[in-house]
Amino acid sequence: MSHNKSPIALIIPTVHHRAALFDRTLKYLADCACPAPIIVSDHSAPDSLAVIAGVARNHGNLDIRLLQHAPDMHFLQRLAACAAIAETPYVHLHADDDFLAPTVVGPLLGAMEQEPDCSAVMGINIHLGKSATVGARGAIDQPAPFSRLIAQLEAYSSVLYALRRTDEFITSLTFAAQRCPDVQFWQYLESCVAAIRGKIVVIDELHYVRSVHAQKWSATLVREQSRDHFPYLILAPEFQPRFAAFRAALVEACRDAHVEVDHDALDKGLIHLVNHGLGAMGLPKARYGRDAWMARREAHDKILREKLGNPADPASAVMSQILRALAETGGGR
Repeated sequence: MSHNKSPIALIIPTVHHRAALFDRTLKYLADCACPAPIIVSDHSAPDSLAVIAGVARNHGNLDIRLLQHAPDMHFLQRLAACAAIAETPYVHLHADDDFLAPTVVGPLLGAMEQEPDCSAVMGINIHLGKSATVGARGAIDQPAPFSRLIAQLEAYSSVLYALRRTDEFITSLTFAAQRCPDVQFWQYLESCVAAIRGKIVVIDELHYVRSVHAQKWSATLVREQSRDHFPYLILAPEFQPRFAAFRAALVEACRDAHVEVDHDALDKGLIHLVNHGLGAMGLPKARYGRDAWMARREAHDKILREKLGNPADPASAVMSQILRALAETGGGR
C-alpha cells in the first residue's frame, strides 16, 4: 500500500470476544504501512466496550475511528453507518480475521476508475485453512441491468468484500437490511442489487485472503446446523416467506432502477441460486453409500469411454447401431 492519502476507507466490524483476531488484523495492516482510514464497528455489550477500544489505542500508527453500536443493531446497518462517516469515494469491508493484499489496492482503484459504470471490483480470493482454496469469482459485465441480475443469480459471486463506491455501498446495504434482514437472503440481495446498479469487475490479482477457523461465523453456522442459513434453511418454515420477500425485493430493485422484469427468467435464475446455496456451505455428510456411488459412477464413465472408443469392442458396435436408429427418426422416439 502507498504511503499517500488513500481514497479508500476500510470498514472492520468486530466484537470484544474477537479482540485477539482484531489485534492480529491491525498488526498486519500496520506492517503493510496501511494509509487508509479504518472505521471500526464494535457491537460489544456495554460492559465490554473497553476491550476493542483498548486494542485500537495500541495501534496509534493507524488512522482508526471507532464507532460503538448496539449489540442488536443489524450487521448491514452497522456497515452502512461506518460508510456514512467515510470521507473517501470508496470503501472496502475488511473482516477482523482476514487479510487484504496490499499489492491489489492500486489495480482495484485503476479498474474502478476505468469503468465508471461498475459498482464493484474484486480480484482472486483465497480461503486459507489446512489448505488453500480459491474462491470462485466471476465478472458480471453485461450491459443491461436485468441481464446482470440473471448472471448473478445463475453464478453467484458475493461482492460484500469487494472495492465499492461509498454511496452505492450504503444504498445497497440499507435496501437489503430493510427488506431481507435474515442472514441468508440479505447476503444475496445486496450483491444482486449491486449487480443491477453496475457491472462487477474481476481482476487477475491476489485480492483477499479469508482465514478459515473454528471461530468464523460461517463455521459456527455449519457446526450448529443453523436453520437461518442454507442448507438447513430449506427445512425451516421461514424459508418460503423469506424466499418470497427476497424475490419481491429483486423486483422492487429492478423497478426502482427502471428495469423491466422478465418474471420467467427471474424464476429460473432463482432456482439456480437456490441450487448454489444448498451446497455453498457444504452438504451434510452422507451416511450410506454416497462416496462409493460417486466413485462407481466415475469408474463406469471411464470404462464406457474406453469401450466406445475401441471399434473392436462390442459396446462400440451397439452404440453405433443405436445412433443410426436415432438418426433415422431425427433423434425422436
